[in-house]
Amino acid sequence: MPHFFRHFRFFAFGLIGFLLCSCASQKTKGDFAGQPYHTRIYSGTYDEVWLAALKALADYPLKISNKDVGKVHSEIINGPYNDLLFSYPDPIELPERFRYSMKLKFAKYATSDGQPLVRIRLIKELERYQDFYTGWVPFPSDGIEEKVLLYRVEHVLRMEQKLASLGL
Repeated sequence: MPHFFRHFRFFAFGLIGFLLCSCASQKTKGDFAGQPYHTRIYSGTYDEVWLAALKALADYPLKISNKDVGKVHSEIINGPYNDLLFSYPDPIELPERFRYSMKLKFAKYATSDGQPLVRIRLIKELERYQDFYTGWVPFPSDGIEEKVLLYRVEHVLRMEQKLASLGL
C-alpha cells in the first residue's frame, strides 16, 4: 500500500504541475490592444516626425489627430487596402466585403547622448463581412500597407530634414 501512495503522489504532483504550466497564458509578442502592430523608431524631434506622419497619411481621411496624446486614427475605409497608396500585387475578390482603419500611436524617446527619437506603432484594423448574422469579423492583414506607410513616414522625414539643413 505505501508503494502505491508514493507513485500516486508523484503522479498527482506531475499532473498539477502540468496543468499549472499549460494553462498559463502569455501575451503574444506583437499584440497591441489585441491586434498585431508594426513599429518603427525615427530619429528626429516629435514635431518633425508628427508632421512627416501627417504628410504620409495625406491619402487617408482622418478621424482623430491629437498631437498632445500622440494618436492618429483614420476613418473607416472600404476595401482591403488604400487604392491611392499603392496597387496591390494580387487581385482581391469581392473587395466590398472588407473595411479597415489605421491607428498610429506616437511615443517620445531619446538616445543616451540626448538625441530625440520618436516611436510610431501602427495598427491596421482590417475587417471582413462574414454574413448577415455574423456581420464584420476581424481579418488578418498581410502587413504590406503598414510597411509602405512607415517607409513613407521615414522618407518624408528625411526629405524635410535635408531641406531644413540646406536652409530651404
